Amino acid sequence: MATDKPVALITGANRGIGYTLAETLSRDHGFHVLLGARSQDAGTKAADTLKAKGLSVEPILLDLASDSTIIAAAKEVEAKYGKLDVLVNNAGIGVDYTWTGQVDDLRRVYKETFETNVFGSGVVTEAFIPLLSKSSLPRALFLSSTLGSISDRSDPKSIYNGVDVHVYRTSKAGVGMLGAIFAKRFRDEGWKVNVACPGFVKTDMNHGGGVLTTEESMPNLVRLCTLGEDGETGTFSDANGIVPW
Repeated sequence: MATDKPVALITGANRGIGYTLAETLSRDHGFHVLLGARSQDAGTKAADTLKAKGLSVEPILLDLASDSTIIAAAKEVEAKYGKLDVLVNNAGIGVDYTWTGQVDDLRRVYKETFETNVFGSGVVTEAFIPLLSKSSLPRALFLSSTLGSISDRSDPKSIYNGVDVHVYRTSKAGVGMLGAIFAKRFRDEGWKVNVACPGFVKTDMNHGGGVLTTEESMPNLVRLCTLGEDGETGTFSDANGIVPW
């Protein structure tokens, strides 16, 4: 199943930002996109919808909390395509709202959040490094949030000062560090590894409470997925430019 198209893998791509990014990369930039989903049925349904539009996509089972699915996904991509050009660590959760307020329940909230947002993204990236290394221009994108900016959290004048999702914030700071670590690790090899905040987007995770549509969040994300050899690496940005770490 080799393809002459560049190959991109997006985690959590069966809905929301990941789904729209998959559609945009395939439709407008000629990618074959692998839609990572932790449910085979959800991934297949999303892929079928995009295929009906004539787009080059396929589902791939990938649960960030399951090493076996991560390893199996890497083996599947290797067998079919022998490389990966773009990896987008998009999948993430926010479960601060489930905390009962009891100290003996807080560890659960941290564990659930970090298992996906930080541990899962780190393991997925590591698993796909051998395939990214076979690309002529490897690119990796970590979706974080300005809520994960330590500089912003320390600023009492921040517009997000009253957003007290401290477990989610902490996990997204961890995602930023992952991006910085992998960027440093592969800087001399010419890889483009960056971190991005898509903005306050209307998604299922925030129950549609955002201000941007998924389509409106695309320009900077797509730009970072399609960087050329002269593109930046090791940055944290949003639609307006650099976000302070």
